[in-house]
Amino acid sequence: MSTPTSGLSGPSGELPRTKAEQRRHDLAHSSLRRAMRPTSPSGAIVVTGAFLVALWLLLMVDALLDHRLLRFGIKPRELGGLYGLVVTPVLHSSAAQLAANSLPLAVLGWIMLVAGGRIFVLVTAGVWVASGVVDWLAGPSHAVILGAGGVIFGWLGYILARAWFGRKVAWIATAVAVLLVFSGLLSGLLPKLHSNTFWGGQLAGFAAGALIGALLHGKRRNRPAASTPLPGNL
Repeated sequence: MSTPTSGLSGPSGELPRTKAEQRRHDLAHSSLRRAMRPTSPSGAIVVTGAFLVALWLLLMVDALLDHRLLRFGIKPRELGGLYGLVVTPVLHSSAAQLAANSLPLAVLGWIMLVAGGRIFVLVTAGVWVASGVVDWLAGPSHAVILGAGGVIFGWLGYILARAWFGRKVAWIATAVAVLLVFSGLLSGLLPKLHSNTFWGGQLAGFAAGALIGALLHGKRRNRPAASTPLPGNL
């Protein structure tokens, strides 16, 4: 006569786990959750990859619509061009412009996400607004400014300022690596004419990112060291 085991099985019909097996199961699931957080190294890869895919899909949709979305870019000193302050960084005039921005967006975006969610949101919002406002106020007349240049330069400014003021080995190494790979980007801070980008907005984004980095990490550098009391003053 067989002994019934249904009462010993779990909801799915499986035998109950031992404490050691349950602990390994919980650790595996918690490790997976940590690995998929947007601010973890692996999670940041997923987020930046998804963002780039979305940008390319948006570019394809715009091409199918005969580039009608580009009218939402920043139009300097036109009230109708203020909408561009919100959407300009995700709109690109051509595949060539987006291709030039894709690698910096992926690498610098990954670095910013790993720096932490609060840092990412604060810096991105600050440079997004600063570059957009300068584009609208000082951009060339009758132009439509497009692209994520202001955000890219803002992230770059923050990463360099964090290394300078924070003085941590990992931050300095990251900044040096970024400069070695993206040194050509710095030419975008120099005055030049282009149909859909404005160097002034990119410079404003860079300055805003550097300022935020100085405010967030400069306090540690300037914090006075605690004085050691002399034996006679105890």
